[in-house]
Amino acid sequence: MTHGLVHLLVWPGAPLGAPGSDARLRWNGTSWSWEPSWLPPMAIRTVGGVLLAAAILGFLAAGLALLGLPGARRFPLLTSGTGAVCSLLMFGLSWPGLEPDPSEFATGPCLSTAVLGSVALALLLRKWPGLLRGWPRRPVAGNLPGAPPPTNRTA
Repeated sequence: MTHGLVHLLVWPGAPLGAPGSDARLRWNGTSWSWEPSWLPPMAIRTVGGVLLAAAILGFLAAGLALLGLPGARRFPLLTSGTGAVCSLLMFGLSWPGLEPDPSEFATGPCLSTAVLGSVALALLLRKWPGLLRGWPRRPVAGNLPGAPPPTNRTA
């Protein structure tokens, strides 16, 4: 939930420095991927806003699912995966336009990547539950259910 709310630092931003200063930690609306002049700035801000809202809502719903909220706990992987993907898309599309320095936002994509990796691992373990215990092995003749225990007698 905290990671979702921290996305609010991107837009509308957070004040930096002295209380009377205009410096803000924020996204200025520009993007490396939307440089062509045929795309109006309003479209850039709209797509950025939709990605931001989806990331925040996805992470908030995932946090509520972990806390056991009845409606949200049905889809914890879906909500956290959606939040992580939207967060990564938002950071990827708005990266050079982050002020005052884009490197101050580097933790956000790293955390979103970790969440997405965790979702992928959880889905993989859900499909193959024996993955961490080792691959399923064929039973040896002495290890079959109902077989007598092996003895060390030699004839």
